[in-house]
Amino acid sequence: MDPVLHIKKSYADTPYGQVHYRYILPVSSEPQKTPIVMLHKSASSSASYEAIMHHLAAQGYNCYALDMPGFGASFDPPEEAIAEILKRGTRWYVEVFVSALTSIGLLGKPAKVHLMGHHSGASLAPELAATHPDAVETVTLIGTAVMSENERAEMKKKYFEPFNKPVPDGSHLLKTWDYLRSMGVGDDIDMFQREAVDHIRAWKGRNQIYGAVWEQDLGGYLDMVKCPIMFVCARDDVLWEYQEKAKERWTHAVYIECRGANFSPDLDSDTICKAWLAFTQA
Repeated sequence: MDPVLHIKKSYADTPYGQVHYRYILPVSSEPQKTPIVMLHKSASSSASYEAIMHHLAAQGYNCYALDMPGFGASFDPPEEAIAEILKRGTRWYVEVFVSALTSIGLLGKPAKVHLMGHHSGASLAPELAATHPDAVETVTLIGTAVMSENERAEMKKKYFEPFNKPVPDGSHLLKTWDYLRSMGVGDDIDMFQREAVDHIRAWKGRNQIYGAVWEQDLGGYLDMVKCPIMFVCARDDVLWEYQEKAKERWTHAVYIECRGANFSPDLDSDTICKAWLAFTQA
């Protein structure tokens, strides 16, 4: 009988604070496969990757999902870090992740990792792969915001406002609930509750990473990525049109349509995992 695989939790040290992460390590007598590092969207947490982690761990992969600073159980950026974010944008987040992954033991040695990013995580993964090409074997992007400068400015107007800033009457709680419903979270009340808690916790962190993402030249980093790239997106994801545009520029990449609106890692993990296995084992 195969052993039951359990997701565990731990912390990695970085210069600014501790990064929380989930991981699952399958027991196998086969040669060790390249581990997978997963970066979540705003304002979710690493919990959003649990379904994918279970699926791919069953195929023999060590899986690690990190909480971004300001999200989940990771540290909140202190004042000096906020100043760095305003100055350096997404590079600050990438370097925090590199520090965390080095602390875990996944970087800083010959072995590589597979990177998987969702929404904001799909903006950070290409930059990490571009700046550390020897450390990354493949990049998978679930919902990608590859936009022109004008498009990023328009998106910033639409999503940058801190819609659920805490207020004494608690109305921000219902605003969060209604926002998640409008973004396609689905009918699973346990997932709805989990996402609500994550979004309420990360009301500051959401704007910090969004401010960085809307200033990032993601296309420039994608041009620099040397390893294979796969784009995955749901037709009802707010970023669908940008994946369609990406096909015209990165013709060498693999493109997959999934389901699940803006919550595909939870709502259509089967399609994502099947596509990922075919992509990485081709």
